[in-house]
Amino acid sequence: MTVADPLDRLPRGIRRRLDSFSEHVDALDVALLPLYVARPFAPDHDRSVATAELVAIETGREAAVAEARRIARDYIDRRYASDLLRPVRMKTTWSIPASGPERADLAASFEQALTAIMLSDALDEGDLDELLGPWASLAS
Repeated sequence: MTVADPLDRLPRGIRRRLDSFSEHVDALDVALLPLYVARPFAPDHDRSVATAELVAIETGREAAVAEARRIARDYIDRRYASDLLRPVRMKTTWSIPASGPERADLAASFEQALTAIMLSDALDEGDLDELLGPWASLAS
């Protein structure tokens, strides 16, 4: 028996937007990814995260959001692992976060951007902007 991918059940427009966003992120050098990390400390951000959780449940996209978050964490790990194996002439300007808090912040920020895109037809503009943060430039 084959288990259906919850991402396949997303509306076509949202799926296209996710694909476009993924292509933009893939095109970035891994050293640029930390520039997209949002480090929100405001209560507005926490409220937007909580709202997105409720909207995911209300729209029946909870499984799709959970799968996207899993994919996001794996993706960030793979991008850094593959960059460490890639031969380069010299990197003097950028440092790659080896592990720990920086990479966790990046994964969390990326997960929130994916969540925002997946729920973009159900979230209000303020929550959408709050969750996308700096990733918004790649999500259009």
